[in-house]
Amino acid sequence: MAYRPLETPRLILRRFREADLEPFLTYRNQPEVARYQSWVHWSLDQGVELIRDQQTVDPGDLGRWFQYAMELRADGELVGDCGLCVKVAVPRTAEIGFSLAPDHQRQGLATEAVEAVVDHAVRELGVERIIAVAMRDNDRSAALLRRLGLRHGQPERVWFKGQWSEELRFALASEDWLARSGR
Repeated sequence: MAYRPLETPRLILRRFREADLEPFLTYRNQPEVARYQSWVHWSLDQGVELIRDQQTVDPGDLGRWFQYAMELRADGELVGDCGLCVKVAVPRTAEIGFSLAPDHQRQGLATEAVEAVVDHAVRELGVERIIAVAMRDNDRSAALLRRLGLRHGQPERVWFKGQWSEELRFALASEDWLARSGR
């Protein structure tokens, strides 16, 4: 399926561009953004490589993360990203993840973006199961996933950034998404 941006009332979810490098590194290197993510710091070279790599991947490519750049429709500002990676071919299972600049958190933008990506994955990419991971004390991300209908099982103890932590693994079946969204 050919790539196309996704649009929501307040966002355009699009492919990353070279001009996104500076704002991308700015929000990704904020301690409150990196706190619950796998990274501690993003270097200039890592940012350049991610943006370059994103030109060669499309949403739904098996085994590859596609990062949607989250752009505000109002002024074109890059405020975050939402990733999708189809990890298993049968049943088609995709993981989602998201990061949002601190100044734009608590406004429903991440919910809007994740909802659009999940809907696209289920309806257009044929994803049958959506999964996500959140650290136990990342209450806002866990709440977002629950609001969208994802359920979690038992927490799993993991070694994360030099200490033991608990990870919540969330999942949602496509038929539950379709029933919930009523479309």
